Amino acid sequence: MNIDADLENQNYDEVITSVRQWIAEDPSEAFADHGTKRWLALRWKDLFLREAVKDPEVVKRAETAGGLGKYLKNPLASDKRSDRQKVADRFLKGIAAPDWDNELPEPEDFDISETTLVLCPGLLTGLLHPGAHAFVDETPAIQEERGWRTLRADLHPFRGCEANEADIIAALDRGEGFEADLSPIDDPAPPDKVFLIGYSKGGPDILSFLVHHPEYADRIAAVFTWAGAMSGSYSADTIYEQIKDLDTQQISDNLDSFLKMLNPGFVESTGLRRVDEYDIKGAFYDLQTSVREEFASQNAEMLNDLGVPFFNLTGSTTPLEAPSFQFADTVRMSEFDANNDMQLTQAQAKLDIPISTHLAMLHGHHWDIAYSPFPARMRALSPNLDHPFPRKAALEASWIFLAELGLID
Repeated sequence: MNIDADLENQNYDEVITSVRQWIAEDPSEAFADHGTKRWLALRWKDLFLREAVKDPEVVKRAETAGGLGKYLKNPLASDKRSDRQKVADRFLKGIAAPDWDNELPEPEDFDISETTLVLCPGLLTGLLHPGAHAFVDETPAIQEERGWRTLRADLHPFRGCEANEADIIAALDRGEGFEADLSPIDDPAPPDKVFLIGYSKGGPDILSFLVHHPEYADRIAAVFTWAGAMSGSYSADTIYEQIKDLDTQQISDNLDSFLKMLNPGFVESTGLRRVDEYDIKGAFYDLQTSVREEFASQNAEMLNDLGVPFFNLTGSTTPLEAPSFQFADTVRMSEFDANNDMQLTQAQAKLDIPISTHLAMLHGHHWDIAYSPFPARMRALSPNLDHPFPRKAALEASWIFLAELGLID
């Protein structure tokens, strides 16, 4: 199939049909194709913009610049751009006119009832404040409005990747974890077909799980890495060097103080649970760039051969758009990549194998693209914790995207 040629001729209906058919016949070949990758990125951004412009609040936020621009009075008062372009300019990076101008086909109204999103969270989940869980407001709303279910895997917020495999297995085998709104699951039952979202450390946790438990691959329709630390983090390198020689028991005995040291004034001791399972040294060891790069090098071929497609969404911010206590780290990260998300570079947030596709660079910092606004008392201590990125639109686009590809039912 020549997807590139159909794209050049703007035969988008043909592209949708051809890509879906090719994926059904030979997913590894289809997802490795240059034209397919072009289409996937174009279509995901189109679906994101379609969902985002439905919300007047998102469009209103898109009319205000990020960083210091938010404090300007009516900076875009004579703005003549379309709503799609406003949202694209504000919340996407590395875009061009075709991303908002092309009139792509309207997606079907998919009835998705046989697939569950299993959400795999990252480091510090629930510890920055009690509501600091990925998509804590968005997934319940989507489930209520559309009937698309989310199961939150109870990945431990601070231990190694291999140890957290057990938490993913508990979600897939027994349906254990939390509901979309963080409430306990009264009658857990294992989901049938699933797709996974790995936010931050949840990304490498998923990779570790798939490498050690490839028998689950047939049940997994796809994996989204959402600012996933796929190649580790320079910040983790620094922290591990500082703590590697500390006594493990000493860290455990002073857990609350140690966590506050990582983000002074922002870590909530009320979020501590499963305390006896904490392994802070193990968590940062596994997030080192050298460890993650070696893991990827050793397992890239095996991961590609599983046939599970990966879709990467990365974040990008600037020092003036980051929280004040992350300013210095964002400046330091900018020495490696000006488009870092305050914790990861673009390269670190992607999985570089043929069956993996980078869909979009989202304009928001590492927390903005996953967490709801932080409480007012915290926003009073630092700017840029209001998190304006349209997370609900991005999630809805991802569901529709997978359904159109024929990957979920």
